[in-house]
Amino acid sequence: MSSQQRRGVGGRSRTVVAAAVVGSVVAGAFALAGPAASAQTTNTSRVILTPTATPTDSQSFTWRSTDAAGGKVQLRTADGGAVVDIAATAVDTSNLNGVDYTHYSATATGLTPDTAYEYRVGNENDWSRWRPFRSASKEAKPFEFLYYGDAQIGLDSTWPAVVAAANAKAPNSAGSVHAGDLIDTSNQVQWTSWFNGMGESAATTQVLAAPGNHEYTGDGALRNWKMNFEYPANHPNVNNIGALAERAKGDTDAARQTAAYFAHWENVAKETVYFSDYQGVRFITLNATQNTGYLRPPSLPSCAVDCPAPGPLWVEFQAAWLDTVLAENPGKWSVVTFHQPVYSTSTGRDEPVLRANWVPVFEKRNIDLVLMGHDHTYARGYKNSDATETPGITTGPVYAVSNSGAKHYTLAPADDNVWTRNGATQVKRGQGVTTYQVISVNGDTVTYRSYVAEKKADSPEREQVGDLFDTFTITKRNGVKHVTEANVEAPAGDDEQRIKVTVPERAPGELVWSIDGGNGVVDLGTAKQSGDHFAATGSLNPVRVTDTRRDAPRWSLSGRVGDFTSAGKTFSGKYLGWAPFLGENAGGAVAGAAVASGFLGGDGLAQSATLGSAPVGHADGSSVLRADLDLRLPVNVADGTYRATLTLTALG
Repeated sequence: MSSQQRRGVGGRSRTVVAAAVVGSVVAGAFALAGPAASAQTTNTSRVILTPTATPTDSQSFTWRSTDAAGGKVQLRTADGGAVVDIAATAVDTSNLNGVDYTHYSATATGLTPDTAYEYRVGNENDWSRWRPFRSASKEAKPFEFLYYGDAQIGLDSTWPAVVAAANAKAPNSAGSVHAGDLIDTSNQVQWTSWFNGMGESAATTQVLAAPGNHEYTGDGALRNWKMNFEYPANHPNVNNIGALAERAKGDTDAARQTAAYFAHWENVAKETVYFSDYQGVRFITLNATQNTGYLRPPSLPSCAVDCPAPGPLWVEFQAAWLDTVLAENPGKWSVVTFHQPVYSTSTGRDEPVLRANWVPVFEKRNIDLVLMGHDHTYARGYKNSDATETPGITTGPVYAVSNSGAKHYTLAPADDNVWTRNGATQVKRGQGVTTYQVISVNGDTVTYRSYVAEKKADSPEREQVGDLFDTFTITKRNGVKHVTEANVEAPAGDDEQRIKVTVPERAPGELVWSIDGGNGVVDLGTAKQSGDHFAATGSLNPVRVTDTRRDAPRWSLSGRVGDFTSAGKTFSGKYLGWAPFLGENAGGAVAGAAVASGFLGGDGLAQSATLGSAPVGHADGSSVLRADLDLRLPVNVADGTYRATLTLTALG
């Protein structure tokens, strides 16, 4: 296999990977030439990364397995460091279609900041494949994250398409925030669909989710939520809600009942109200659902006078905690996510209790982004008191409502809605559009971009699928913040000079791909008999694709294997299958679909299959395409050392 680069611009580039696969079929022990990643197994699923309070030095992992014998995480640095075992806790069990699952959770500590790691989950009987993640930097290093509104409806159609579009637009995002109603009804079928839609992004980047009202549908104790996610235990309690804790003291009926509520809410708030600090941003999640069923403790003292109303008190309980959390923010930026909007957007919606208790804290602490869902429309704007004399510039929090699923509501009238009646302005609004948001944090600026992922036929919005729907920038220098609309510059400080440069039209560019690691043979080692077949596994040598073409047209790279031969003996290449995945991905690539060995049915890799591709408008940069190989042979194949040629074809 030559390391020479292959080029193809607007056409077809083809090369032969000589002696790409070697398999030896004999009875006896299974031997590999070197360590190879095992494929995702049927035993392990719903693998997800969730942040701790300090993701610079720790990381939480959650998954489910059909193996109830215990689980652990194996962790190593990506440069081949020693493997460390982290014991997991079995947090709960579930059943789907008659299959019992054990849900496991583990947290790794003592990580080195800003370091690439690899991990797998399971046990000695069954491991997932190795997956990458990166610990957070201690410094305010630039990064991007994704913001999704409600997935909820269209979990098997719209939701996977939204996630794929978002990951193609921001392939190096550090993670995603989800503003509630991830599902419609909290059952195992829908949670499985949500995880399937998230794909590898859940298992390789941070996921910060807020519960919505539909997470409680059929699951009042949020059992499914808490078995799927592991979040920091820095939620509200009587020790971090300031003066509000005084209401729970004393011998009055109201005090005793308030104390009972506060004690119960420590468990309700756990893993639904939390914060995590990531590279200069404090991410805060709130629980905006005011359901008296789950808010009521099992045993509640009687009360006749001045009795607390649980819904408003629950909101105030979080407001007091939020004020403390924002006051102690060590970073430059703050982002809060929750479900029901403080400024509702759809007809008939309003949340006066949330607005009365939370907006004063947002404004007092000048939070940067308030990211919400629930209303199945789009809106973004500001409180009027934060406007400046310059059109297109405000100074306070930005309030946004997004919808990332297939359910759509009607916007309230532009001149008479919750915003206009409560001293706020909608800068951008949208109906009948499904969006995702890419938010970039870079030193003194935060840039927000919303994109159309799907659009109803009767949507009145002019933007089409793939278009930029909304954008603005927050600039914060020397303690002064400005929110500026597109094409509006933030005011210069007294000690600043502005520098402007025009970048010329880019050169046509080219599509280039090469095989990392030279012309090494992929050695599948000695196959092992496994019941009615021989089996061998390995990993394809990484293929690096770089596309510098103007306008970033679509490209794809596919592979096809010929027959395996050994001294006149042959067997079909259909017995080789693969499971593509991505290594480095600065070019917006998407891994191809897995292809099963033809031993299980079909033609395997004897038919051309996509290793990876990138959509129109993909990011600049290089992507590394990889694949786990799976060879399964009938037991009647003659012994010998077999070789085959894998042909890679680029289309651009």
